[in-house]
Amino acid sequence: MLRAGSSAHPTLVMLHGFMGTGKDWVEVARHLQPAFQCLTPDLPGHDGSAMGLGASKDPFAAYSERLWQGLEPLLPPRFALVGYSLGGRLALDLACRHPERIRALVLEAAHPGLGHVAERQERAASDADWARRFEQEPWPQVLQDWYRQPVFASLSNEQRRAFIRRRSTQVPGLLSEVLRATSLARQPNRWRDLPRLTMPLGFIVGRLDAKFCAVGDRLAGLAPNLTLVKLDGLGHNCHALAPEAVAGFIHRMCTAEHASP
Repeated sequence: MLRAGSSAHPTLVMLHGFMGTGKDWVEVARHLQPAFQCLTPDLPGHDGSAMGLGASKDPFAAYSERLWQGLEPLLPPRFALVGYSLGGRLALDLACRHPERIRALVLEAAHPGLGHVAERQERAASDADWARRFEQEPWPQVLQDWYRQPVFASLSNEQRRAFIRRRSTQVPGLLSEVLRATSLARQPNRWRDLPRLTMPLGFIVGRLDAKFCAVGDRLAGLAPNLTLVKLDGLGHNCHALAPEAVAGFIHRMCTAEHASP
């Protein structure tokens, strides 16, 4: 758990994406000082230690609860929550389960869930194949292929190499467990739940990320209290490539008058 800023300031928890670590938010947190105390934990299975989920009938719920149990003792009664990709999916899940604790919720390129059986089956098969590759194939090659997926198409070769270098220290066997537990196919469908949330909602996405621009447009149509921002020239990982712009949006969302304690 990385902590930046004073506990005298409002607390902001930032959850990284799949394969990442809490360090992914360091630059964003720097731009948010001194207005916030920023907590940037490593998600379970991303810090080199076992997740300890056991044989759960609902692995996604168990993973989300494992994250909450680790965070909750460190949190004030009210805090703001930010999440990117997998971290955003978990942030949304926590906000739906503990809405009274969340001052504001900001999602970056995060999917609210799949609504059709066929979509879930397709995603389950894809994630199962990636999990198998994590366990059985050379890690450098798997990383190369992961960052060649369409969602990362906007990355330059230099940016892609930088992401691969950072992710190369992760333990692929643990990531396979994370992927199986947190597959989008296992996640609750939160499309109807998100518009019921009453805290300020933000969704940030790069304009080059067509898939999540469409998600953001749909959410903005469903939730009148959601602010959608699309950043020019960016793809799926805005906070890594434009930390100052992302920090500015987070600051506005989390200091709005109706986001105050």
